[in-house]
Amino acid sequence: MHVRRIANRISELRPLSTWAVAVARELGCPEDRCFDVDLCLNEAVSNVIRHAYDDRESHEIVVELAREPDALVMGIEDDGRPFDPLSISMTCAASLEDAQPGGRGIMLLRGAADSTGYERRGGRNRLTARFAIRG
Repeated sequence: MHVRRIANRISELRPLSTWAVAVARELGCPEDRCFDVDLCLNEAVSNVIRHAYDDRESHEIVVELAREPDALVMGIEDDGRPFDPLSISMTCAASLEDAQPGGRGIMLLRGAADSTGYERRGGRNRLTARFAIRG
């Protein structure tokens, strides 16, 4: 398992992305799936940074990448407010006038990963995403 710990700062996103894509490639992830991993990671972590904390203190976000025989698994853990992104309804507005801001990134995350999971344990949020790969 590969682990990276970052602070809750937007400036951490680019180095995190570079690390994650390099690790995904090392673990045998094809380029199209590396793109999906990067998309999901950036969306999930940027949401944590922007919305999870009530203070301006430094908080640690932990990202894990691991290979299973048929998938790359990503875990993101934070100590922010409880929030289950999988509980958000993914219905589309009938028209542009009816559309509400927000939630599009969660839709991207759920569409790019083959499966997702969420749990709250010990005061921490844990989001997992699986990306099917072969070989």
